[in-house]
Amino acid sequence: MASGVVEFMAAETEADKSAVVERMIANPQVMTGIITDLGPYIDGEASMVDCQKGLEFLLLVLQRVDPEQISRHDSLVRVFVNIDVLLVSVLVEYLAKRISEAGDVQIYRAGLQEVAKSLITLSQMTKKFLKTNATLISEAVFKLPEKMTLRDFPIATRLSLLELLQCLLDLYLPALKRSMGPKFVDGVVSMASLEKSPSCLAILFKVFEKLGLEWDPSPSECEEMFGSFFRYFPITPSSATNLPANDLKFLLQNCFKSNNNYAEFAFDAILEKLDSDVSANVKNDVFDALGGCIETYSIPVVSRYSLKIWDSLKWEIWNGENEDFVNRALVTVGAIAKSLGKQRVDWNDPSNECSKFIGHVAKECNEIFHDDSKKRFILRSGRILSKLVMSSPYGSTLVTRICLPGLITLSQALTTLSEKTRFIELMNLILEAHFECGKLEYMVLQQDLPPEDVEYRSRCLAAMDDSFGNFREGLVEIYFGSMSDTSSDVPLRKLTIKGLTFLARMITFSNQEPLLSEFERGTVLSKLNETALDFNQATELREVSVTCLGSISVEDPQAFIQFTLSNFMSMFPDALDIKAGGESGLSRAIWLLDSLIDIACTSTCKAELSKPIPNVKTHWKFRLFDAMQAELIEKLVESISKHSKQQPYQMVVLAGIYRALETFDKALLYDEGLGNKWESPDPTFHPYAWIVTNLFRRCIGLFQHHEGPLKPSWYVGINDVVDGEILDDTFVSLVGAVATYVLRSHTTSDKNNFLLKANDEHPEEPSRIWTLFNFGAHTRSGLAASQQHLGGGPPRKCSSIILSTALVAGLRKDDRERMKIQVHETAKSMILNAIDTEIKCSREARASMLQMMQLLINKFGADRTKFEDGKYLHDIMIELVKTVPSPRVYQTLAYFSAAALAAYEPCTTELITLMMERISDPKYGRKIAQSFSILLAPSPVMNEANFCTLRPLRFGRLYSLTVDYLVNVWRSNGDREIKESCLIALGSVLRYMPAKNLQDNATRIFSVVLAGTDVADNSTKEACMNIMIVLMPGNPSLVEEHLDSVINRMTDRTHNTYDCPSDATVEGRCKALEVLAILPSIVRTELLIKRRNRVMNELDVALDDCSREVRARADKCKMIWFNLVTIEA
Repeated sequence: MASGVVEFMAAETEADKSAVVERMIANPQVMTGIITDLGPYIDGEASMVDCQKGLEFLLLVLQRVDPEQISRHDSLVRVFVNIDVLLVSVLVEYLAKRISEAGDVQIYRAGLQEVAKSLITLSQMTKKFLKTNATLISEAVFKLPEKMTLRDFPIATRLSLLELLQCLLDLYLPALKRSMGPKFVDGVVSMASLEKSPSCLAILFKVFEKLGLEWDPSPSECEEMFGSFFRYFPITPSSATNLPANDLKFLLQNCFKSNNNYAEFAFDAILEKLDSDVSANVKNDVFDALGGCIETYSIPVVSRYSLKIWDSLKWEIWNGENEDFVNRALVTVGAIAKSLGKQRVDWNDPSNECSKFIGHVAKECNEIFHDDSKKRFILRSGRILSKLVMSSPYGSTLVTRICLPGLITLSQALTTLSEKTRFIELMNLILEAHFECGKLEYMVLQQDLPPEDVEYRSRCLAAMDDSFGNFREGLVEIYFGSMSDTSSDVPLRKLTIKGLTFLARMITFSNQEPLLSEFERGTVLSKLNETALDFNQATELREVSVTCLGSISVEDPQAFIQFTLSNFMSMFPDALDIKAGGESGLSRAIWLLDSLIDIACTSTCKAELSKPIPNVKTHWKFRLFDAMQAELIEKLVESISKHSKQQPYQMVVLAGIYRALETFDKALLYDEGLGNKWESPDPTFHPYAWIVTNLFRRCIGLFQHHEGPLKPSWYVGINDVVDGEILDDTFVSLVGAVATYVLRSHTTSDKNNFLLKANDEHPEEPSRIWTLFNFGAHTRSGLAASQQHLGGGPPRKCSSIILSTALVAGLRKDDRERMKIQVHETAKSMILNAIDTEIKCSREARASMLQMMQLLINKFGADRTKFEDGKYLHDIMIELVKTVPSPRVYQTLAYFSAAALAAYEPCTTELITLMMERISDPKYGRKIAQSFSILLAPSPVMNEANFCTLRPLRFGRLYSLTVDYLVNVWRSNGDREIKESCLIALGSVLRYMPAKNLQDNATRIFSVVLAGTDVADNSTKEACMNIMIVLMPGNPSLVEEHLDSVINRMTDRTHNTYDCPSDATVEGRCKALEVLAILPSIVRTELLIKRRNRVMNELDVALDDCSREVRARADKCKMIWFNLVTIEA
């Protein structure tokens, strides 16, 4: 045994110590005589260092005794060591003695942290630990503050001692209370007397909370403990601690809330802090503490202090200038009312706690309403009443009975505009609070409550409805009278509209019947529609009317469909006179669409139609959205079918359909996030599919080839409009965007994916990717091959690829087999179509061919399947580059490489190497260099939203493949064209690189990027200047090394005169000025002073630039350079 102790004392590393302990505890007799063996090291003349190490050994051994004390990641093997009650007691007595005599015996001060941890370990052996030993340990710990200052000990030691007390209190509280009584409380208070360490305070606060909750302290003990912990309030821990400040605040507030007996000290002390001149942060802490106490203390206790709190807060509310503090005070008043409203009371007994408080406050506020000298307090008093009303149905009823009769009478005596405006705003506050209170209480009643709670709450809700209903006529008279007022005051009319909306939405919550009659609600709805659609009205009025219509419509979809939707749609013109200038008509149509979207799509429907649609498959949450979209699609189809040259108007309507879809889909997702799940009556039915199919049916037609090798086969193409006019490809692209959004929506599942479902149900028919849901096309077996062969057109057929690409874009990676297309064959067809110079198609159609190829490569692995001849797709691409080089071939190569790079395909290196080799091509080198920008540029189709693979490592891989090679060619090649092409390619690659990749390689690329600002290519110039803006702040030494070159090149860009125009665009000149403006912040002033005059002269030239944006930038830059100060030696 002794030899083991010697070995441990000689061990230096943690691993060596653990090995010694492991060997020793393998001996069942290890605990016998352990103190004797350790004696020379922890007693007598031992050094403080040896003493601490010896006690560490004891701690490690004790932690091995009980397997529960060993970490699951401990490298030691768990071993059960014999230890009995007697040995535990001996160890406890010895260790407690070391603590109690630490103030007298020098050696006992060493290893106190290890002693405390050892005692924690022993106390957790509950089956072997005598409860009386808890008292022994506590008394020993409490002797420390008597004999010496605890702050003399390190924080870690104090923390361990406090954790020991916390452990004893958690395990042996009843025994400690019986044996020590007030002495324990006194001891804890003495431990806290000088403590300031946040980590120690955290434990102390937990101990105080435990005492408050379970000790059942006497009034004197409460006063003693409250005084001990309240002196830390409000707590402001130093930033040096790892413990978050909010955690300490929370723990301290738990002390306040732990016992009702603290109330007589807490409320007075907190309110005193509130009344004193304190900082904003402190005042917020005071409000937090006050709110926590109100929420936690019992109702009788809160009631006892409620009016005192009110007296302290009311002037903060009425006279307060800081709106945040006013709101906090209002919340506190509401918390009191809510706390008192939790108990069941006899509503006819005015002496109950809730009635006393709410009645008192409501009467004070009511007096203000009728006192002309206190008009400035009216709206603040209204906010107070709204908090009381919101507290409970009883609170709402009390306020209604006390205040509404007088307010209704008062409304008849108002004469001035300001009085009427203030009064309506006050009534709106009460109406809104009543509505929210009833709605909340009704939601509570829908939960699973005990029968007695249901009965009481239902009775309260009915009583609240009856009380409020008694004033229905008066409220109608107030608001309808205000509505008919001929005043044109916008603020008053806005408030009246909001109040009318609350009345129209108001129901008797106990039976869910409307408060207003059907005629009255119709009148309100008619007024809101009239205001919203009157373009002569103020914009504010129309906007608030739209908002209010939205609030009513989601609760009453039938009214929306019958009135609001029809009124709005009637305002849409059938056609616009574009020649006469249809801008105003377009602006009006855009406003109508935006308003309809705000009404019908920003929130899901909250109720079913009063006359449900038979056999409907969508959930009732979609009622407003479905009705609006149906009308918009009908309007769009009618415009396309009957009116020519209406593309701007048709684009506006189609954009409205897309934005409505996007807005509603987000609202639906948000609603689901709140827990409001919905299920479709038919899980195979997609709620948005009908929108896509209706749009496709109008856009797509079935046609026959009249010439060429495919004659007389059939194909799907874009339909004619009126007078032989074909839908523009911009319009078709937006239709495709609608289809893509629907397919990737969170509402799309494997079961209801309308595209894949149609493919599954009709395996013998061509894929819907090619037929585009055209009914006649489904029976044409050769259609799939025809749709992929776009050589020779016609243009309408080429444009249909836009929609096919849109459908592929919305599919997920796992949908490959269900698409019913051969991805590698289709990708090959797209490559051949894209490079075909004979195809007569739009830029949108050709871009869609390239995007389809990218999607098939990146998302569906088209390059991983061999063709019959054993080649892969990239082999075909490389062969085309080598045999039929052309701008289109190189463009297609760049798109192919971008898709492969993003997915980290094996062919990436070969493709990009081919691109780099071709930069030296005298005919196409410059075009190839420019195409490098495609490799990392954000794509509208190949992105994560469309389930594509965009690996983060692609940036580093492209850098390693290209940059060094291009830099070397640029440095070594003497041909000016090739050097420029290298710089263009470098700028194209680096412009989309993350800042970290650029910073990590600043030394290598800075000079090259600087040279790129001189290239005769605007895109490269701007890209290189952007890269410089990223690099410069982190590399001042590099900038200083090239300082003259930087200044010369930037001023060459900014110098733009009639005789010597700049070679840079407006954006380029602005970027150059931004680079110049950065220099003074990173370059030594003495270097800049030498060059200031030259730069200032050039900035004077820039101040005369023809572009206002350039002049503004030059002005800012000149001020920065003007303020340079010479640094004296």
